[in-house]
Amino acid sequence: MSTPEKALKSRSFSTRFAFIWMQIATEPFVAFYTLLLFILRKDLHATALQISVLATLRPVLSVLSFYWSANLLRERSKLLSNFMGAWVLSFIPFLCLPFISNVWFVILCAGVYQLFSRACIPSKMEILKLNLEKEPREKLFSRLYVLGFIESICLGLFVGKLLDIYEGCWQILFALAAILSLTSTFIQMRIPLPQNLKQDDNILPISSNRILQPIKDSIHLMRSRPDFARFQWGFMLGGFALMFMTPAIHIYYADTLNLTHDNLAIARYIWMGIGVVSTSFLWRRGINRISLNRLTAFIILGFSLFPFTLLFAMSNIFWVNIAFLFYGIAQAGSNLIWHLSGTLFAVNEDSSKFSSVNILMVGLRGLVAPVLGGICCSFFPPLTILGIGIVIGLTGVLYMLRPAPKVLPSQYPHQVHSDN
Repeated sequence: MSTPEKALKSRSFSTRFAFIWMQIATEPFVAFYTLLLFILRKDLHATALQISVLATLRPVLSVLSFYWSANLLRERSKLLSNFMGAWVLSFIPFLCLPFISNVWFVILCAGVYQLFSRACIPSKMEILKLNLEKEPREKLFSRLYVLGFIESICLGLFVGKLLDIYEGCWQILFALAAILSLTSTFIQMRIPLPQNLKQDDNILPISSNRILQPIKDSIHLMRSRPDFARFQWGFMLGGFALMFMTPAIHIYYADTLNLTHDNLAIARYIWMGIGVVSTSFLWRRGINRISLNRLTAFIILGFSLFPFTLLFAMSNIFWVNIAFLFYGIAQAGSNLIWHLSGTLFAVNEDSSKFSSVNILMVGLRGLVAPVLGGICCSFFPPLTILGIGIVIGLTGVLYMLRPAPKVLPSQYPHQVHSDN
């Protein structure tokens, strides 16, 4: 075995170990975090305005996350420090949660987490791309996601009951989960990277305006890669529908359906986990067999079935479980494709610029969708808002199923196959 092969094997082993521990250590926190909007309404009696603020902050802060990694294109030597810094900062505020019981402080903690957990994605995915080849990378990422949901299924057996029995214990659980997540930093420090990383060639010259430069880079990328731009607009429609419905959905859970923590935990952890675990393998195989456009259409359709099925929960709460099963199936594909899309479109380019655009687009739709959904909650019942969200989602499905324009391979040599 040659020296470069030995180096790649060593980097691959260290990266796998680090990412596996990160997934194991972080899943409890992620699982608790998914219940946060419901906890705010159920335990702290948050208003529709406060729920809308949090639902808005979570995606909107992705715009700031976008700037955290904006210079990685030109300073690739900072990949690991960029990733570790964002990782640590995302969990720190939750260590104070047992001592402060206030809706606005919880919103602040969630905002910081959302900001930095998104900020670390471009560097995280570029590290994965550098240290693992395409097929092992896709297998590892898919298996890690499944591993996380196997954990969440186990958590679902007791977390909901614990939250119902012991009022306020969610504050301590969050702090303990944050400490467990922070243990990953000791392993991240040992992730090796290739020497002499080359700067990406497909970038604009540096301008004097540091704020506008990342935006210009993103626009340049979208214009030069229409295949990637089409993928982004499809995800935009599906993501907008989900964000628009978020305030109404949690009011619907707490007020209309009167769910308990246990009801929602079983649906979110167990039934959604079953959807993720049972279909992740199929989504991973689909990446290499079905166009990204069509896969994206299937994902948006799955997310549209989620609110549609929730409508039946007024007759029987069991439909909440079925709704989360559909959500889990769609989420398995969404998580895989959204995170890996940067590495798939990049091929031999720097994937961080593609991943950064993913994050920017999340922030852009987050500027409008949750706020608009929260305002609509003041005028319409949750069922009406769910209906509007379903229509937006189905529009995204039809958009992604339209035949893609034919593009000559010579024009875009790195194009990912995205036509139908």
